[in-house]
Amino acid sequence: MRNVRVFKWVVLALLIISFYGAWKVITSPIEQTVYKVEKVNSRITLYITEGSAGATTNFVYQFYLVPPEITRSDFLNNIGDKYQPFLSTSDACTNVEINDGAIHLTVHGAVYRFNNGASYSTTIYLNASPF
Repeated sequence: MRNVRVFKWVVLALLIISFYGAWKVITSPIEQTVYKVEKVNSRITLYITEGSAGATTNFVYQFYLVPPEITRSDFLNNIGDKYQPFLSTSDACTNVEINDGAIHLTVHGAVYRFNNGASYSTTIYLNASPF
């Protein structure tokens, strides 16, 4: 009878640890810093952030289109709520060219997410290769 009681406590402790670990993974944000800012046109500014989830992960570079009147601190405070990235990549050396209000991106590395939505105030061209 004692073994059953001990087994129940061990199972309960493992469940609590599992739920705590899952909660930490879900709620822990990626730390992002502004890596680069470029003016696209009078209505939009390109923000590139460098994100780190910890010492054992690679950096992720995320690209955002933001109105020019937004400050860096306001932008960083509203990442994820108000501003969503249109591109997420592992390439720190992404070539960004802005011609006539259009953004031309050349990525050499992993592209985790890309969205060229019609709601943007510019046209986005992406040329990507894995190497």
